[in-house]
Order: sequence, then C-alpha cells, then structure tokens
Amino acid sequence: MSEDLPHIGTVVDDLYSLAPVDFVSHRSAYVARFKKAGDKTGATRIGALRKPTVVAWLVNGLARRDESALAELFELGEQLERAQQRGDGPRLRELSTARSTSIRALTERAISLGRDLGVMVGDNAAREIANTLNAAMADPEIRDRVRAGRTVTAETYSGFGPALLSLVPDPPDDGDVAEEPAPETEDSPEDDRQKADDAERNRLLAELESAESDLDAALIEANEAQSDTERATSELLSAAAEVERIQSELTAAKARSNAAQEADDASADRARSAAEAHRKARDRVAEAQSALDALT
Repeated sequence: MSEDLPHIGTVVDDLYSLAPVDFVSHRSAYVARFKKAGDKTGATRIGALRKPTVVAWLVNGLARRDESALAELFELGEQLERAQQRGDGPRLRELSTARSTSIRALTERAISLGRDLGVMVGDNAAREIANTLNAAMADPEIRDRVRAGRTVTAETYSGFGPALLSLVPDPPDDGDVAEEPAPETEDSPEDDRQKADDAERNRLLAELESAESDLDAALIEANEAQSDTERATSELLSAAAEVERIQSELTAAKARSNAAQEADDASADRARSAAEAHRKARDRVAEAQSALDALT
C-alpha cells in the first residue's frame, strides 16, 4: 500500500516555518519521501523550493505569530492608496505616520523573535525587514508571499504608490512661495563604497544560493544511489539465501533417492533369496515324496 503523502501546500508551510539551517535537510527528506511514494512531480516541486534568507525567515515567523498586526499594516496600505488617489494631503500625512509607526513596531517584533531563537539581527537586516514590509504594502504579489509566510528573500518596491510616501510635506501657507527643490547631490565616496559592498554581498548571496542548490541536488542523487545500492544488496542476499535453500533441498532429495534405491536393491536381493529358498524347499519336498513312493 502506498504511503499517504501530505499536501504540497502543507509541505511548503512546514519548510518555510523552519530556521534556514534546517531547511535543506528537511527539504531533501521530503523529496526522498515523495520519490519513494512514486510522486516525482511533487518531489520536483519541493526540490525547487528556495532556502529563505534569515530576513525572510524572520518575516515568515512574524506572519505566523502576528497575523492581525500584518493585516492592520496592509489595511493602512489600502487607505494610503485611496488617500493618494483623492489627493488628500492631511490624510496622507496621518496615514504615513501610522505606517512608519506600524513598520517600526513590526520590525522590532521580528528582531525580538530572532533574539528569542538565538539569532542576532544587525542594522542592515533590520532595514531589510522594514523594506520588505514596506514593499508588501504596495505590491500584491509580495503581500501574498508575506501574508502566507513564504517569503524567500528580502523584498523591495521599485514602483510608484503608497510605499514611496515615507513623508508627505505640509501644504504651504497662503502667500508662501514654494521653494525650489534642492539640487541633487552626487553620491559621496562612502555611498559608492556602500553600494559596491551591497552589490558584492548580493552577488555572494546569489553564488551561495546556487552552490546550496547544487549541493542539495548532489545530496539527493547520492541518497538515491545509496538507496538503490542497499536495495540491490538486499535483493542479492535474498537470492543467495534462496539458492542455498534450494541446494539444501536438492541435497536432501538426493540423499532420500539414494536411500530409496538402496532399500529397493536390498528388497530385490531378499526377494531373490526367498525365491531360491522356495525352489530348494520345493525340490526337497519332491525328493522326499519320490523316496516315500518307492517304499510303498
């Protein structure tokens, strides 16, 4: 009877609730389990799941432990979008402040969650958590991943909309002349170095994910090869035992056949001896009868 497999959605939820350090081993175990049950499609889908970064894992944990707070944040995003469409400046300022407060509080909760689980979160990771929450407010696809607790990496929002309204300026008083926008300043050497460091870090993370994916595939192949070897060894031992059993039965049958042949030969010898004794006895009887007849 085939094994009852969990639904793919259940597997995904389980994997993305795990700490990143446990993700790969559990994913490989699920892949092997689905393959053993003959569900190669499910095994392929599970094997393609990407390991979450620490930031993504913390956001996933936040989604599972504080669903209502995230729902409130996303509701703020919808209100911001409506206020922006109406051009309601005072309402935009009010909602922007509320959004900043909510994202700050949720980021601190995610950091606290990590601390409780033995993971210390630095400033860069904290910013990535905040950016991911901010992006989820504006992008429905990101929001669905965050809400489902299936975020894989830190998210950013590059479009237009509420996520960019970090601060709405006060409207000018009557008679005030609008100030000319400040000229854009060129990036400082420190900014250039930071961008270069970020780019290099992203490149290394991509290489790490690729290497981990290759390692996972190699582990799966190795496990399958080991299973095939163990199965072949078991079948060989079973066949050898069957051959030994048949040989033992053949030897016993030969012994019984030899014994029967010997018994048959002995029986034939006895029959010949009995026939010879019978003939001799009959001859003696005939001789005695002849002698008796001669006397009378």
